[in-house]
Amino acid sequence: MSRYIDSETLQNIRSFSAFDYMKNYHPDLLIKNGRTDYYHRYHDSLHFSNGKWYWWSKRTGGKSAIDYLTKVEGMKFLDACWYLVDLMKVSAPIITVEQSKERKSFVLPLKDSNNNALIHYLCDVRKIDRDIVNYFIDNNMLYQSKYYKNVVFVGYDGQQPAYAFKRSIYKNFKLDHAGSNKAFSFSYANTNSDELHVFEAAIDLLSYMTILKETNENFITKNYLSLSGANNQANGDIPISLKSFLSRNPNIKTIIFHLDNDEVGTSATTYIMNRLKNKYHCVDQHPTKYKDVNEKLVNMKGAHREQTI
Repeated sequence: MSRYIDSETLQNIRSFSAFDYMKNYHPDLLIKNGRTDYYHRYHDSLHFSNGKWYWWSKRTGGKSAIDYLTKVEGMKFLDACWYLVDLMKVSAPIITVEQSKERKSFVLPLKDSNNNALIHYLCDVRKIDRDIVNYFIDNNMLYQSKYYKNVVFVGYDGQQPAYAFKRSIYKNFKLDHAGSNKAFSFSYANTNSDELHVFEAAIDLLSYMTILKETNENFITKNYLSLSGANNQANGDIPISLKSFLSRNPNIKTIIFHLDNDEVGTSATTYIMNRLKNKYHCVDQHPTKYKDVNEKLVNMKGAHREQTI
């Protein structure tokens, strides 16, 4: 068979996305990780989201199946092209149709009549300081939902709620609330400080505040941001939550990263720091003996974190 591939055939297979390739021919390798995000079963830092893919540990990405086959599977370009041509002849793929839709109007989940389950979970199980939990409850940034009793972490666009992250108290469920704008993820800003501490999860943010309080430091004297996941963009850009926070807080000069101690967290930290190092003083302070900041806190308290939480 000729190695030549005509321009029309090449154009057709170039439009075939890596996600559709995986969804049609290797669905068992896609692990759902959120509303639109998937990661690879054998490479947990390789994510597929919004029609694109990005391999954080290798710092490479793309959109097409050809990109995926050449950069991830190591195939030669023409071999990848003819492989896809032959594959589609044997079994025609179902193509994902991306439909543009208006962002849903954002309405917070209904509040419960009390926060008893939330306080037990965050303070007794996760070992977060009660005063810190109360501070965020009093400032309408944290509450217990009426239905399902989820912990709800709220982010604001100015004075208006624009983001909510729901974390189950009873099972391993966590999800952005419908209509949330990730640019305004859970955070705390102090305009008198030029230091920003960055975390993957809101629980780690609160845990770090607790650790500071344990050493008699005032936890409200710095800036804090939860990324709501290290890989909340798959196109290689820095997370939208961090980009937005920095644009809203031009006073920031130093960024200290406390992302998880795993491949995804450390790879994301390295990548983001490389992107920002010319403008900010960046420091990697991820936990080295524990998976995340909350696990460090729980162990400091002489307890052991349950595997299911």
